[in-house]
Amino acid sequence: MLSVLVTGANRGIGLGLVQQFLSDRTVGIVIATVRNIDDAKELTSIDSRKLHVITCEVTDETSVCEAAAKVSEIVDGKGLDILVNNAGIYCPQALKSDITKSVVMEQLEVNVVGPLLMANKLHGLLKQAADLKGSSQIVNISSASGSLELAMENASSPLYDMSKAALNMLTRKLSLEWKADKIRATAITPGWVRTDMGGMDADQSVEESTSKLTKFNLSLTESHTGEFYRHTGEKLPW
Repeated sequence: MLSVLVTGANRGIGLGLVQQFLSDRTVGIVIATVRNIDDAKELTSIDSRKLHVITCEVTDETSVCEAAAKVSEIVDGKGLDILVNNAGIYCPQALKSDITKSVVMEQLEVNVVGPLLMANKLHGLLKQAADLKGSSQIVNISSASGSLELAMENASSPLYDMSKAALNMLTRKLSLEWKADKIRATAITPGWVRTDMGGMDADQSVEESTSKLTKFNLSLTESHTGEFYRHTGEKLPW
């Protein structure tokens, strides 16, 4: 049975992923992280022995370390099989608008530094699972707008796009540096989804996106590591 951790699980795609993983028979443990448990009422109302909800602010190193310690207790010597770095924020500001350093840094801290800290502090548990089962997996939830090659098709959210491009580089670097540990890393976009971030004009519901995303996550192999995909399995250019 697999153990899975999903960050930013209180709503939207994160919550949808948790629900999908809970319904899969191959998954025995689902760890959902949120910044504030009191604000995650829909998540905490789920009745499942598989589910463990813990507090984690992905940009706070102390919080991430405390969460990693709790994850270690939950998996109880079996390691963490899948880490899904889903927590993220979106800023639509144009480059000619009145941009502040704090806005730029917030995009980078949540969308890039957060996933890096999570991967780094959970490295030992990911390696433990890989030693026991042959491999473990990091999934970084990215966006097609983070592709340099596709950048001309989407110029509406440059700060967000920059952060996702950096996340994609992190994915490639993790796949290379942690290959000897048999820890794989893959960037996947969930598509345009009807969430608070995606808006109500998006072409997919949360369930439509996360059902395909979860299926693809659970099918990832060594051939997918260090690469960038749509949630449907279509490979994307960097």
